[in-house]
Amino acid sequence: MVRFVSRRILWGLVTLFLVVTIAFFAVNLLLPYDYAVVLGQRPRPIEQLRQQLGLNRPLWVRWLEYMWGFVRGDLGESYDGYRVTTHISAVLPATVALFAVGGVVAYLFGEWLGRLVAWSRSRVLGATSSTLSVLFFSAFPPFLVFVLLYFGRDRVFQVRSWFGLGPVGGPMPLGPVVTVLAVGLPVALIAGVGLRSWARRQQRRVLGLLAIPLGVAGLVIGLLASGLWAEAINRLLWPGAVVSAVALILIAFGETMLVMRAGVDAEMTEDYVFTARAKAVPGRLIRDRHLAPNAALPAISRLFTSIPYLLGGLVIIEAASGMPGLGSVFLGSIETGDVPVIIGIIAVIGIIGLALRIGLDAVQAVIDPRIRTDGGRP
Repeated sequence: MVRFVSRRILWGLVTLFLVVTIAFFAVNLLLPYDYAVVLGQRPRPIEQLRQQLGLNRPLWVRWLEYMWGFVRGDLGESYDGYRVTTHISAVLPATVALFAVGGVVAYLFGEWLGRLVAWSRSRVLGATSSTLSVLFFSAFPPFLVFVLLYFGRDRVFQVRSWFGLGPVGGPMPLGPVVTVLAVGLPVALIAGVGLRSWARRQQRRVLGLLAIPLGVAGLVIGLLASGLWAEAINRLLWPGAVVSAVALILIAFGETMLVMRAGVDAEMTEDYVFTARAKAVPGRLIRDRHLAPNAALPAISRLFTSIPYLLGGLVIIEAASGMPGLGSVFLGSIETGDVPVIIGIIAVIGIIGLALRIGLDAVQAVIDPRIRTDGGRP
């Protein structure tokens, strides 16, 4: 097991090194202008700025310097004089909180719908769900955000009024409460999902239904006890945050639904399903306790491997909805030609994807020993 995970970590680091290298050369070669052109107005000042920023040096020298800093955990300095880590750490909690809500809800909804559609064998339900999933998955994110803002902003304001909050506009303010939500939301949702899985194995249906609400309730109690509830609910019900989360859910749920549906269809032909039916085991028990866990593994794998792509799509969603996350910093850096910040954000997304991928490999190796064997030997 240790050798398997170590090998995965090693290959993951090699992949990350290649991703950052490709990003470095691609951004520097394909960006049609640089930071000096944006600031300078006459040829002489532009050349002076390039010399001051080191842009006149050979590209391979700059690559060696950047990679040396990267392996030491240094993402460099932006062209405006700030550390790249400062830029990213200021907005990363908002992106993480948004992704935690949208990603987990999208998976849960897609997993439930895929299981239901495959088990029901309804052509109408299957065709409708497939059409909607493909439609939302292929939707243009800025247009989807525009539609949601146009039709949903007043509804969000109405919900805010239930908590004594008034209408707001503009970017969502950041602060320590966003960092708390970035940590608390993933913990609460993952704890709820884990409790739900345990309750299903123990045939405790009521606890399984209440597992995720109990996880969220734990977070609410923690916010109330710390006195952060008012600020937290204000951030959670910010129109840009709500619209971004809904857009991510609509875009992401379809892939999980299709993978889960295909997995359930394949598992329904296995002998253990026919045996359970012959023993008059209730259909709901066969589906939820025996069939769904086996079919969920490919859906979980696909979710983890698609996280970097979902984060890339979330960058566009944040920019379209006005959320102050990685999207606003990323697109702003592209407009100004701030190459270190652009590459730094790509590297952070790669690191997140690498960490989640290694975690997935370890979980799969524990669940299925065949995954960690090499030539039939552990």
